[in-house]
Amino acid sequence: MTTAQTIDYWGVVQRSLGIVWKHKFLWFFGFFATVSGGNVLSWVDERGEVVRDYMMERVEVLAVLIVFVVLVWLVLFVMNLISKGALIAGASDAGQGGTRPTFEASWTRGLRAFLGMLTLLVMGLVAFLAMSLVCALVVVIPLAAGAPGIVVAIVIGAVLLVPYLGFLFLLAFTITYAERALVVDRAGILDALARGWELTRAHFWKSMTVWLMVFLSGLVYFIGLVVVLLVAAVPFVLIGLASLTAGLVLGIPVGIAILALATGAFGSYSHAVWTLTYEDLRALGGDEAPTPSGAAAPPAVVPPGQSPTPLEPPAPPDPLGAPPESPAPPEYAGASPEPPGLPPEPPEPTDPPPEPPDGPPEPPGPAPEPPEAPPEPPERSSDDPEERHD
Repeated sequence: MTTAQTIDYWGVVQRSLGIVWKHKFLWFFGFFATVSGGNVLSWVDERGEVVRDYMMERVEVLAVLIVFVVLVWLVLFVMNLISKGALIAGASDAGQGGTRPTFEASWTRGLRAFLGMLTLLVMGLVAFLAMSLVCALVVVIPLAAGAPGIVVAIVIGAVLLVPYLGFLFLLAFTITYAERALVVDRAGILDALARGWELTRAHFWKSMTVWLMVFLSGLVYFIGLVVVLLVAAVPFVLIGLASLTAGLVLGIPVGIAILALATGAFGSYSHAVWTLTYEDLRALGGDEAPTPSGAAAPPAVVPPGQSPTPLEPPAPPDPLGAPPESPAPPEYAGASPEPPGLPPEPPEPTDPPPEPPDGPPEPPGPAPEPPEAPPEPPERSSDDPEERHD
């Protein structure tokens, strides 16, 4: 549920718990989304001193163990990214209610988003390392001045602490929302980062509230997990009093199963919270989801207190079944229309054009000769009576 100013935080928690409980296949993705390759490397590092002397004497065993640990780390790393995309897709489908999430559909969308999730992870890691290196250099450089530099370094470190923590929160929120834009809205890498930054910038304190809510949920989860493990360990402790081996053989698998189920459930819950938060914040107007080509546009949102504009009803059909007539043009608006259903009269036949003459046209004749000059008048003779009269 969203309003014009805030989001329903408790509603987000309730919906997330409902999604996790109703769609328990998400626990599989939640487990791998929480457990990454770093967990395996840290486990080996903690126990490295115990088996160091043993491994140094058997180099071939050490080589096989290194290859095995690297392969397990790669598998967990790949599954971590795929499971994040699958969790986001499943939580989004379940939250919208229009599509029922399935394991196959969630896995497919998580697999398609693998490269995008990997790119966002690398870009976030580069930004984190770059800012951390700059802050470290600013603090360490004054140490070269000796004792006075120590005081300066402490002061600089104290001043930079709050901005550095603010940067980490901004980076974490931006990457978190960018992952949702990548999977839910199928945006590109740069577009997803732009959407993530826009939501972080517009709703930073709402994002901080959600982070605090997830953090407190993690504390409740941890306390509840410790209580459950203590209660579940009671019968195996009693068995161990009689036979330590039997107590360990039976109790360790049960403890691992409880840890795996709890990790998967809480991982699904935390990703569902951030996914529903992303959709609620986007609905507040800080961001718009793209409409896929060929899909219908979403209905317009009517502000509270206003009634939607009613659509004009379509014209009733003609009872005789005739198609509706098109309106007459303006110059013929006063003419009486012809009765429907009569075909137009055919046009009157016109005289056919003259046939062209057969064969090639004759060449024009020779030009007429010019007329002869008029004859000259005859000369008068002396016998002319007029002259004799004179």
